[in-house]
Amino acid sequence: MGRSRRPVLTGACLMGLIVAGGPAVRGADFEFKGRLAVAGVQDDNLFYTSQNMQSDVITRVTPEIEAGSRSERFSLTGRFSQDAERFAEHSELDTNQARQFAAIDLESGLSRPVSFALHGDYLSTLSPGDLNLETGLAGGRARARRLAVSPSFKCKWSAATSSRIASTLSKDDLVGGVATDTRSATFDLEHHASRRDTVSAGYSVSRYDFEGSVPVVSHLLALGWDRRLGTRSGIALRAGPRYSEGRVDPEGSLALHVGANRTQTSLTVSRSMTTVVGLAGTVVSDSVLAGLSYDPAPSFRMTATPGFYRTRDPLGGPETRVFTAGLEADWRLSDWLSVVTTYRRNVQQGGLTPGAPGVGAVVPEVARNTLYVGLVAGRSETKATAGRESSARQAP
Repeated sequence: MGRSRRPVLTGACLMGLIVAGGPAVRGADFEFKGRLAVAGVQDDNLFYTSQNMQSDVITRVTPEIEAGSRSERFSLTGRFSQDAERFAEHSELDTNQARQFAAIDLESGLSRPVSFALHGDYLSTLSPGDLNLETGLAGGRARARRLAVSPSFKCKWSAATSSRIASTLSKDDLVGGVATDTRSATFDLEHHASRRDTVSAGYSVSRYDFEGSVPVVSHLLALGWDRRLGTRSGIALRAGPRYSEGRVDPEGSLALHVGANRTQTSLTVSRSMTTVVGLAGTVVSDSVLAGLSYDPAPSFRMTATPGFYRTRDPLGGPETRVFTAGLEADWRLSDWLSVVTTYRRNVQQGGLTPGAPGVGAVVPEVARNTLYVGLVAGRSETKATAGRESSARQAP
Protein backbone atom coordinates (compact mmCIF):
# COMPACT_ATOMS: atom_id res chain seq x y z
CA MET A 1 0.00 0.00 0.00
CA GLY A 2 1.32 3.43 -0.93
CA ARG A 3 2.45 5.76 1.81
CA SER A 4 0.05 8.47 0.63
CA ARG A 5 -3.00 6.30 1.34
CA ARG A 6 -2.10 5.49 4.94
CA PRO A 7 -3.35 8.71 6.57
CA VAL A 8 -6.62 8.48 4.63
CA LEU A 9 -7.20 4.93 5.81
CA THR A 10 -6.11 5.92 9.33
CA GLY A 11 -8.69 8.68 9.41
CA ALA A 12 -11.41 6.43 8.00
CA CYS A 13 -10.65 3.68 10.52
CA LEU A 14 -10.59 6.21 13.34
CA MET A 15 -14.01 7.58 12.43
CA GLY A 16 -15.37 4.07 11.97
CA LEU A 17 -14.11 3.03 15.41
CA ILE A 18 -15.76 6.02 17.07
CA VAL A 19 -19.03 5.69 15.16
CA ALA A 20 -19.25 1.96 15.83
CA GLY A 21 -18.09 2.23 19.42
CA GLY A 22 -20.18 5.22 20.40
CA PRO A 23 -23.43 3.35 21.14
CA ALA A 24 -21.46 0.72 23.06
CA VAL A 25 -20.53 3.27 25.74
CA ARG A 26 -23.34 3.06 28.23
CA GLY A 27 -25.09 6.37 28.83
CA ALA A 28 -22.92 8.14 26.26
CA ASP A 29 -23.75 10.82 23.72
CA PHE A 30 -22.53 10.32 20.19
CA GLU A 31 -21.49 13.49 18.38
CA PHE A 32 -20.73 14.04 14.73
CA LYS A 33 -19.59 17.28 13.13
CA GLY A 34 -18.80 17.98 9.51
CA ARG A 35 -17.31 21.06 7.87
CA LEU A 36 -16.30 22.07 4.36
CA ALA A 37 -14.12 25.07 3.43
CA VAL A 38 -13.68 26.35 -0.12
CA ALA A 39 -11.07 29.10 -0.47
CA GLY A 40 -8.84 31.07 -2.78
CA VAL A 41 -5.23 31.68 -1.71
CA GLN A 42 -2.84 34.25 -3.18
CA ASP A 43 0.82 33.31 -2.52
CA ASP A 44 3.58 35.65 -3.77
CA ASN A 45 6.51 33.29 -2.97
CA LEU A 46 5.49 29.69 -3.59
CA PHE A 47 8.94 28.16 -3.08
CA TYR A 48 10.12 30.51 -0.32
CA THR A 49 13.21 31.86 -2.07
CA SER A 50 15.03 35.19 -1.95
CA GLN A 51 15.37 35.44 -5.74
CA ASN A 52 13.20 34.52 -8.74
CA MET A 53 10.10 34.49 -6.58
CA GLN A 54 7.05 32.89 -8.20
CA SER A 55 3.46 33.66 -7.31
CA ASP A 56 0.17 31.92 -7.98
CA VAL A 57 -3.50 31.74 -7.07
CA ILE A 58 -4.54 28.50 -5.41
CA THR A 59 -8.01 27.01 -5.07
CA ARG A 60 -8.19 25.01 -1.84
CA VAL A 61 -10.94 22.63 -0.71
CA THR A 62 -10.83 21.31 2.87
CA PRO A 63 -13.35 18.73 4.13
CA GLU A 64 -13.22 18.01 7.86
CA ILE A 65 -15.06 15.51 10.04
CA GLU A 66 -15.13 15.09 13.81
CA ALA A 67 -16.86 12.39 15.81
CA GLY A 68 -16.90 11.37 19.44
CA SER A 69 -18.58 9.53 22.27
CA ARG A 70 -18.94 11.10 25.71
CA SER A 71 -20.25 9.84 29.03
CA GLU A 72 -19.77 10.85 32.64
CA ARG A 73 -16.46 8.99 33.01
CA PHE A 74 -15.33 8.38 29.44
CA SER A 75 -14.85 10.38 26.25
CA LEU A 76 -13.37 9.53 22.85
CA THR A 77 -13.03 12.10 20.07
CA GLY A 78 -11.42 11.91 16.64
CA ARG A 79 -10.90 14.41 13.86
CA PHE A 80 -9.69 14.19 10.26
CA SER A 81 -9.17 16.85 7.59
CA GLN A 82 -7.51 17.06 4.18
CA ASP A 83 -6.57 19.91 1.83
CA ALA A 84 -6.89 19.55 -1.94
CA GLU A 85 -5.23 22.30 -4.01
CA ARG A 86 -5.37 23.44 -7.64
CA PHE A 87 -2.92 26.05 -9.01
CA ALA A 88 -3.83 28.57 -11.69
CA GLU A 89 -0.28 28.78 -13.19
CA HIS A 90 1.69 25.87 -11.70
CA SER A 91 -0.58 22.97 -12.58
CA GLU A 92 2.26 20.51 -11.87
CA LEU A 93 1.76 21.29 -8.17
CA ASP A 94 -1.90 20.21 -8.15
CA THR A 95 -2.55 17.68 -5.39
CA ASN A 96 -5.36 16.19 -3.34
CA GLN A 97 -3.03 15.73 -0.36
CA ALA A 98 -1.49 19.13 0.28
CA ARG A 99 -2.17 18.71 3.99
CA GLN A 100 -3.64 15.82 5.98
CA PHE A 101 -4.37 15.88 9.69
CA ALA A 102 -5.78 13.23 12.01
CA ALA A 103 -6.12 13.35 15.80
CA ILE A 104 -7.60 11.30 18.60
CA ASP A 105 -8.31 12.24 22.22
CA LEU A 106 -9.32 9.78 24.92
CA GLU A 107 -10.13 10.58 28.54
CA SER A 108 -11.20 8.12 31.21
CA GLY A 109 -11.77 8.27 34.96
CA LEU A 110 -10.07 5.09 36.13
CA SER A 111 -11.12 5.70 39.74
CA ARG A 112 -12.31 8.62 41.84
CA PRO A 113 -8.85 10.29 42.24
CA VAL A 114 -7.09 8.96 39.10
CA SER A 115 -7.79 9.77 35.46
CA PHE A 116 -6.12 8.76 32.22
CA ALA A 117 -5.77 10.78 28.99
CA LEU A 118 -4.32 9.93 25.60
CA HIS A 119 -3.69 12.31 22.72
CA GLY A 120 -2.37 11.28 19.34
CA ASP A 121 -2.04 13.17 16.08
CA TYR A 122 -0.63 12.78 12.60
CA LEU A 123 0.22 15.61 10.20
CA SER A 124 1.47 15.35 6.63
CA THR A 125 2.06 18.64 4.83
CA LEU A 126 3.87 20.24 1.90
CA SER A 127 4.62 23.31 4.07
CA PRO A 128 7.37 22.33 6.57
CA GLY A 129 6.66 25.49 8.55
CA ASP A 130 3.49 23.77 9.83
CA LEU A 131 5.79 21.69 12.07
CA ASN A 132 7.99 24.58 13.23
CA LEU A 133 5.50 26.28 15.53
CA GLU A 134 8.09 27.11 18.22
CA THR A 135 10.58 28.72 15.82
CA GLY A 136 8.36 30.30 13.15
CA LEU A 137 10.71 28.96 10.45
CA ALA A 138 9.11 28.45 7.05
CA GLY A 139 10.53 26.77 3.97
CA GLY A 140 10.02 25.65 0.39
CA ARG A 141 7.59 22.98 -0.74
CA ALA A 142 8.65 19.60 0.64
CA ARG A 143 6.73 16.74 2.23
CA ALA A 144 7.04 16.79 6.02
CA ARG A 145 5.35 14.44 8.48
CA ARG A 146 4.87 14.21 12.22
CA LEU A 147 3.39 11.40 14.29
CA ALA A 148 3.00 11.99 18.03
CA VAL A 149 1.42 10.07 20.94
CA SER A 150 1.05 11.50 24.47
CA PRO A 151 -0.43 9.37 27.30
CA SER A 152 -0.80 10.85 30.80
CA PHE A 153 -2.11 10.00 34.28
CA LYS A 154 -3.49 12.59 36.71
CA CYS A 155 -4.08 12.02 40.40
CA LYS A 156 -6.12 14.40 42.53
CA TRP A 157 -4.73 14.12 46.08
CA SER A 158 -7.08 16.72 47.58
CA ALA A 159 -9.38 19.53 46.54
CA ALA A 160 -6.33 21.79 46.12
CA THR A 161 -3.47 19.46 45.13
CA SER A 162 -2.93 17.20 42.13
CA SER A 163 -0.07 15.53 40.28
CA ARG A 164 0.43 14.46 36.70
CA ILE A 165 2.74 11.99 34.95
CA ALA A 166 2.99 12.25 31.16
CA SER A 167 5.14 11.04 28.31
CA THR A 168 5.41 11.99 24.64
CA LEU A 169 6.70 9.98 21.71
CA SER A 170 7.02 11.75 18.38
CA LYS A 171 8.69 11.26 15.00
CA ASP A 172 9.41 14.04 12.50
CA ASP A 173 10.40 13.36 8.91
CA LEU A 174 11.22 15.70 6.01
CA VAL A 175 11.89 14.47 2.49
CA GLY A 176 15.58 15.16 1.83
CA GLY A 177 16.21 16.04 5.47
CA VAL A 178 17.08 14.36 8.77
CA ALA A 179 14.47 12.34 10.65
CA THR A 180 14.04 13.03 14.38
CA ASP A 181 12.66 10.84 17.17
CA THR A 182 11.75 12.57 20.43
CA ARG A 183 10.94 10.88 23.74
CA SER A 184 10.08 12.83 26.87
CA ALA A 185 8.72 12.15 30.34
CA THR A 186 7.28 14.75 32.72
CA PHE A 187 6.17 14.89 36.34
CA ASP A 188 4.16 17.91 37.52
CA LEU A 189 2.80 18.85 40.94
CA GLU A 190 0.12 21.56 41.18
CA HIS A 191 -1.40 23.28 44.22
CA HIS A 192 -4.18 25.88 44.39
CA ALA A 193 -2.79 28.22 47.02
CA SER A 194 -5.87 30.46 46.92
CA ARG A 195 -8.94 31.15 44.80
CA ARG A 196 -6.78 33.22 42.46
CA ASP A 197 -3.31 31.67 42.74
CA THR A 198 -1.93 28.31 41.59
CA VAL A 199 1.67 27.22 42.07
CA SER A 200 3.38 24.28 40.38
CA ALA A 201 6.67 22.43 40.10
CA GLY A 202 7.77 20.03 37.43
CA TYR A 203 10.64 17.94 36.12
CA SER A 204 11.04 16.62 32.61
CA VAL A 205 13.66 14.66 30.73
CA SER A 206 13.82 14.55 26.93
CA ARG A 207 15.88 12.54 24.47
CA TYR A 208 16.28 13.63 20.84
CA ASP A 209 17.54 11.04 18.36
CA PHE A 210 18.65 12.38 14.98
CA GLU A 211 19.22 10.16 11.98
CA GLY A 212 22.98 9.68 11.59
CA SER A 213 23.87 11.98 14.53
CA VAL A 214 24.59 11.79 18.24
CA PRO A 215 21.45 11.93 20.43
CA VAL A 216 20.84 14.85 22.77
CA VAL A 217 19.42 14.49 26.31
CA SER A 218 18.08 17.41 28.33
CA HIS A 219 16.75 17.83 31.87
CA LEU A 220 14.43 20.65 32.90
CA LEU A 221 13.34 21.70 36.38
CA ALA A 222 10.64 24.38 36.30
CA LEU A 223 8.56 26.32 38.81
CA GLY A 224 5.26 27.95 37.87
CA TRP A 225 2.81 30.51 39.13
CA ASP A 226 -0.64 31.32 37.71
CA ARG A 227 -2.79 34.18 38.94
CA ARG A 228 -6.31 34.95 37.83
CA LEU A 229 -6.74 38.72 37.57
CA GLY A 230 -10.44 38.62 36.73
CA THR A 231 -13.05 36.56 34.97
CA ARG A 232 -11.25 37.01 31.62
CA SER A 233 -7.72 38.02 32.61
CA GLY A 234 -4.71 36.27 34.07
CA ILE A 235 -0.96 35.83 34.13
CA ALA A 236 1.14 32.65 33.94
CA LEU A 237 4.86 32.34 34.68
CA ARG A 238 7.11 29.29 34.12
CA ALA A 239 10.88 29.35 34.65
CA GLY A 240 13.76 27.08 35.55
CA PRO A 241 17.16 25.73 34.55
CA ARG A 242 17.71 23.27 31.71
CA TYR A 243 20.76 21.01 31.65
CA SER A 244 21.87 19.69 28.27
CA GLU A 245 25.17 18.84 26.56
CA GLY A 246 27.21 19.70 29.64
CA ARG A 247 25.80 23.18 30.21
CA VAL A 248 22.99 24.86 32.13
CA ASP A 249 20.76 27.43 30.41
CA PRO A 250 17.65 29.30 31.54
CA GLU A 251 14.26 28.45 30.09
CA GLY A 252 10.83 29.86 30.76
CA SER A 253 7.74 31.69 29.60
CA LEU A 254 5.54 34.58 30.65
CA ALA A 255 1.97 34.76 29.35
CA LEU A 256 -0.50 37.56 29.98
CA HIS A 257 -4.07 37.72 28.71
CA VAL A 258 -6.65 40.45 29.31
CA GLY A 259 -10.29 40.21 28.28
CA ALA A 260 -13.03 42.82 28.11
CA ASN A 261 -16.55 42.91 26.68
CA ARG A 262 -15.51 43.03 23.03
CA THR A 263 -11.72 42.81 23.08
CA GLN A 264 -9.15 40.21 24.07
CA THR A 265 -5.40 40.81 24.20
CA SER A 266 -2.51 38.48 24.92
CA LEU A 267 1.28 38.62 25.17
CA THR A 268 3.62 35.64 25.45
CA VAL A 269 7.40 35.81 25.89
CA SER A 270 9.27 32.52 25.99
CA ARG A 271 12.58 30.71 25.64
CA SER A 272 12.68 26.98 24.95
CA MET A 273 14.83 24.19 23.54
CA THR A 274 13.29 22.53 20.50
CA THR A 275 14.08 21.02 17.11
CA VAL A 276 13.65 22.13 13.49
CA VAL A 277 12.10 19.64 11.11
CA GLY A 278 14.73 18.23 8.74
CA LEU A 279 17.77 19.39 10.78
CA ALA A 280 19.99 17.44 13.18
CA GLY A 281 20.56 18.92 16.62
CA THR A 282 18.57 21.00 19.06
CA VAL A 283 18.09 24.76 18.91
CA VAL A 284 17.16 27.50 21.36
CA SER A 285 14.16 29.61 20.37
CA ASP A 286 13.30 33.02 21.86
CA SER A 287 9.89 34.36 20.89
CA VAL A 288 7.58 37.29 21.54
CA LEU A 289 3.98 36.74 20.40
CA ALA A 290 1.06 39.13 20.74
CA GLY A 291 -2.62 38.88 19.94
CA LEU A 292 -5.53 41.28 19.74
CA SER A 293 -9.10 40.40 18.84
CA TYR A 294 -12.11 42.67 18.60
CA ASP A 295 -15.77 41.76 18.18
CA PRO A 296 -17.66 44.76 16.74
CA ALA A 297 -20.75 42.54 16.47
CA PRO A 298 -21.73 39.09 17.79
CA SER A 299 -21.28 37.59 14.33
CA PHE A 300 -18.05 39.39 13.37
CA ARG A 301 -14.51 39.12 14.76
CA MET A 302 -11.21 40.76 13.76
CA THR A 303 -7.84 39.45 14.95
CA ALA A 304 -4.23 40.68 14.72
CA THR A 305 -1.26 38.41 15.62
CA PRO A 306 2.25 39.92 15.29
CA GLY A 307 5.25 37.84 16.36
CA PHE A 308 9.05 37.63 16.51
CA TYR A 309 11.30 34.56 16.76
CA ARG A 310 15.05 34.19 17.17
CA THR A 311 16.46 30.71 16.71
CA ARG A 312 20.08 29.69 17.28
CA ASP A 313 22.34 26.76 18.06
CA PRO A 314 22.72 26.46 21.87
CA LEU A 315 26.50 26.01 21.44
CA GLY A 316 26.89 29.00 19.12
CA GLY A 317 26.80 29.46 15.36
CA PRO A 318 24.41 31.07 12.88
CA GLU A 319 20.99 32.27 13.93
CA THR A 320 17.71 33.02 12.20
CA ARG A 321 15.25 35.82 12.91
CA VAL A 322 11.65 35.57 11.82
CA PHE A 323 9.06 38.36 11.83
CA THR A 324 5.43 37.38 11.39
CA ALA A 325 2.19 39.32 11.12
CA GLY A 326 -1.35 38.10 10.71
CA LEU A 327 -4.71 39.77 10.18
CA GLU A 328 -7.96 37.81 10.18
CA ALA A 329 -11.65 38.62 9.81
CA ASP A 330 -14.37 36.06 10.53
CA TRP A 331 -17.96 36.89 9.61
CA ARG A 332 -20.63 34.34 10.56
CA LEU A 333 -23.46 34.69 8.04
CA SER A 334 -25.63 32.06 9.73
CA ASP A 335 -25.39 29.11 12.10
CA TRP A 336 -23.80 27.02 9.36
CA LEU A 337 -22.04 29.47 7.03
CA SER A 338 -19.06 31.81 7.58
CA VAL A 339 -16.69 33.94 5.50
CA VAL A 340 -13.05 33.92 6.65
CA THR A 341 -10.32 36.24 5.33
CA THR A 342 -6.70 35.94 6.49
CA TYR A 343 -3.54 37.83 5.54
CA ARG A 344 -0.13 36.46 6.61
CA ARG A 345 3.35 37.97 6.21
CA ASN A 346 6.54 36.07 7.06
CA VAL A 347 10.04 37.59 6.84
CA GLN A 348 13.05 35.40 7.60
CA GLN A 349 16.60 36.74 8.00
CA GLY A 350 19.61 34.42 8.04
CA GLY A 351 19.63 30.63 8.30
CA LEU A 352 20.74 27.89 10.66
CA THR A 353 22.69 25.86 8.12
CA PRO A 354 23.33 26.02 4.37
CA GLY A 355 21.70 23.50 2.10
CA ALA A 356 19.04 22.30 4.52
CA PRO A 357 15.95 21.37 2.48
CA GLY A 358 12.63 22.77 3.58
CA VAL A 359 14.06 25.16 6.19
CA GLY A 360 16.02 27.59 4.03
CA ALA A 361 19.74 28.14 3.44
CA VAL A 362 21.72 31.12 4.74
CA VAL A 363 20.30 34.05 2.77
CA PRO A 364 19.99 37.78 3.48
CA GLU A 365 16.18 37.80 3.65
CA VAL A 366 13.19 35.81 2.47
CA ALA A 367 9.65 37.22 2.55
CA ARG A 368 6.26 35.73 1.80
CA ASN A 369 2.77 37.21 1.74
CA THR A 370 -0.37 35.10 1.55
CA LEU A 371 -4.01 36.11 1.36
CA TYR A 372 -6.75 33.57 2.13
CA VAL A 373 -10.45 34.16 1.38
CA GLY A 374 -12.70 31.23 2.21
CA LEU A 375 -16.30 30.19 2.61
CA VAL A 376 -16.81 27.72 5.46
CA ALA A 377 -19.95 25.61 5.75
CA GLY A 378 -20.63 23.21 8.57
CA ARG A 379 -23.32 21.86 10.85
CA SER A 380 -23.02 19.46 13.76
CA GLU A 381 -25.49 16.91 15.02
CA THR A 382 -25.59 15.16 18.38
CA LYS A 383 -27.36 11.82 18.83
CA ALA A 384 -28.21 10.62 22.33
CA THR A 385 -27.60 6.91 22.62
CA ALA A 386 -29.53 6.44 25.87
CA GLY A 387 -32.99 6.85 24.41
CA ARG A 388 -32.90 10.65 24.04
CA GLU A 389 -33.86 12.34 20.77
CA SER A 390 -31.23 13.85 18.49
CA SER A 391 -30.79 17.62 18.38
CA ALA A 392 -29.00 19.99 16.06
CA ARG A 393 -26.14 22.16 17.29
CA GLN A 394 -24.03 24.89 15.77
CA ALA A 395 -20.93 23.97 13.85
CA PRO A 396 -17.60 24.59 15.57
